[in-house]
Amino acid sequence: AKLGELGCGHRLATQVCMISRIHTRSSSDSDASKGPSHALKRAKVANYVVQSCYNVDTRDFEDHTFSGIMFDLNVKRDLPLEYIEIQKVWVRGYLGPMTVWVTPGTYQQKRNRRSEWKCVHRGNHKPSMQNLSPLELSTPIRLKAGESTGLYIHSGLEGDMGIVYNNRRSRITHEDPHLCIMPGMAHISDEPFSQVGYWGGGSWRWDREFVGRMTYGVKWMLWNPCKNVHARFPPMFKDMIFTMLMCHRRRESPLNKLPCAVLYYVFNMLPWDWAGQDDIKATITKMEQNARIPRHQNSSRYFFYGGELVAADDDSDPDWDDEDNCDEDCDDKED
Repeated sequence: AKLGELGCGHRLATQVCMISRIHTRSSSDSDASKGPSHALKRAKVANYVVQSCYNVDTRDFEDHTFSGIMFDLNVKRDLPLEYIEIQKVWVRGYLGPMTVWVTPGTYQQKRNRRSEWKCVHRGNHKPSMQNLSPLELSTPIRLKAGESTGLYIHSGLEGDMGIVYNNRRSRITHEDPHLCIMPGMAHISDEPFSQVGYWGGGSWRWDREFVGRMTYGVKWMLWNPCKNVHARFPPMFKDMIFTMLMCHRRRESPLNKLPCAVLYYVFNMLPWDWAGQDDIKATITKMEQNARIPRHQNSSRYFFYGGELVAADDDSDPDWDDEDNCDEDCDDKED
């Protein structure tokens, strides 16, 4: 009955019975004391990266265009992924000489320190104001569960039309079950990492959001009877494992005839969403509800960002962000 409620009992039981028959036949032809040695060699991670890659599209309000955007990306631990691999970044604008840079952890306190960044894309791109243009990374960005990285996308095109970005509208720019894209800073200089802006003065603008797309693949963990691995799987999957092991303990159950190693081998072969995704869908709904913050909560001249009181957008002056020297004091603090 429990397996029926989970909606996966028939499929899993079929696989278990097939392995049971194979084990029974092999036992009759060889020394039973040897046991199913292949079942003891369980893989820890999938031997592939998902090729049907995920595409993350952020919101696009076309608030601003200028030379660059710098922000953090955080990989979540909600699902049993081993790592994600970012393969492409997509942006739009007049583009021109484009570079993409990456730094471990976070971009904060590093925005003027070129030596702490690695360039993973360099090339000239045709203008593309209407459609997103892909920037393929020479070295894919690989991040394990729980890790973060700083990203910096820059156009060396002279003027203020390099790439499109947004004003910050929420605590998180984009969130899906695998990662979070955080708000960051815009750069208004056609020289990467330059501290001097297009009109002189400071070159960085707080409280901006990446506009574009990211293409990435995922490498998944495989279930094993270890506490730190089992805990990473969704509740429905863990319930399925628990139910099957309870059945295995009962003498009247057909599963009782199988060695534990065989049962573990079957569990190891199952994808993380085999038992269903209802709990994952509920998590996504909650993320969508919590991702936005009302505009009025971010309409004051100053707000706390990264533990510092910094200048926010001035809604009464739409040109204030790109023309005033609003972050000289911040740059002086870093120096």
